[in-house]
Amino acid sequence: MARGVVAFRGLALTWAWVGFVLERDHLDRPWLGIAALVIITSFTLWISALAFSNQTVFRPHYIAAELALGVGVLVVDGLIYDALRQQSLPWSWPAAGIITAAIVGGVRWGLATSALIGAASFIGEAILRDSLEWKTSTASKSALWVLAAVVAGSVARRLRDAEERISMAGAREEMARVLHDGVLQTLAVIGRRSTDDDLRSLAERQEEELRDYLSTRHSEPASLSAVLSQTVETIRRRHRLAVELVVAADLPEIPDDSVRALAGAVGEALTNAAKHSDGDRVVVFVEPGDAAGEVSCSVRDNGSGFDAEAARPGLGVRHSIRGRIEAIGGRVDIVSIIGRGTEVRLWVS
Repeated sequence: MARGVVAFRGLALTWAWVGFVLERDHLDRPWLGIAALVIITSFTLWISALAFSNQTVFRPHYIAAELALGVGVLVVDGLIYDALRQQSLPWSWPAAGIITAAIVGGVRWGLATSALIGAASFIGEAILRDSLEWKTSTASKSALWVLAAVVAGSVARRLRDAEERISMAGAREEMARVLHDGVLQTLAVIGRRSTDDDLRSLAERQEEELRDYLSTRHSEPASLSAVLSQTVETIRRRHRLAVELVVAADLPEIPDDSVRALAGAVGEALTNAAKHSDGDRVVVFVEPGDAAGEVSCSVRDNGSGFDAEAARPGLGVRHSIRGRIEAIGGRVDIVSIIGRGTEVRLWVS
C-alpha cells in the first residue's frame, strides 16, 4: 500500500509541474508557484525514499505533515494564478494525504481530511483568487477527494481482514501439526501402555476425537443441532453425566464461527457442571433469541450452586466460555443460586 501511494504521489506531482508549465500565461506570482512545487517535490522524494527503504510511512506525524502541505499549497494557489485559471496548481497531489489518512484511520478519517482539503481549496479559489468558476472547480475536486477517501479506507479494511484470515489459517495449520506430532502420539502411547482401563479408554476416545477434528477441519461444518449433539454425547461418555439436549425446530442459521464458539462454550459449561456442581443432571435448551438471527442457549444444572457475586471466575469461564462467545460479538450471563443450581445463558448470532 505504501508503494502504491508513492506511485500516485509521483504521478500527481508530475501533473502539477506539467500544469504549471502549460498554464504559465495565467501566472500572477510564478516565483510562489515554483516555491510551492519545490516544497512538495522535496517531501515527495523524501517520503518515497522512506517507503522504498521499507520504513513505516503510515505514521501520524508523516500524515499530518503531508496534509499540512496539501492545505498550504491549495491556499497559496489562490495567489499564484489569475482569476481566469480554472484548475488548482496541485489539485491531485493533496489526495495522497487523504488516502494515507484513510488507510490508517479508516473511511471516517479519510472523509474528515477530505473536508479539510476541500476547505483549503475553497479558500484558495473563492476567497484569495476569486475564480470565475470556483463553485464547479471546488465541487468537482471535493467529490474526487471524497471518493478517494471512501475507496482507500474500504480497500485497506478488506486487505487487513484478508491478512488476518491468512494469519489465522497459518496458526491453525501450525496448531494441527503440533497436535498431530505431539499430543496425538502421547495419547496413543498412553492408550497402549496404561494398565488403568478408565485412563486407557479416555486416552483412546480423546485420540479418536482429535483425529476426527484434524481430518475434518477443512470440510463443511455440520448444523448447530448436530454439533451440539456431538458435544453433549462426548460429555456424557467422559463424565458419566446425565445431559438432556432440547433444540427448537425453528432455529435461525448462524455463521460457522458462531456454531463452533457456541458448541465450545456449551462443552465447557457442561464440564464445569460435571466437575463442580455436585449435581447429576443438566439440561441444555437452545431456541431462537429475541433479536433477529440470534440463538439463545441455556445450560442449567441441578447442583448446589454458588455465590456468583463473591466467586471469582476461573480460566475455563473467562476463556472457554466468555472468551469464545464475546470474540464473535455474543453475550454471556451466569446465574447461580446456592442450593438451586447454576444456569449459563449464551446468546450468539
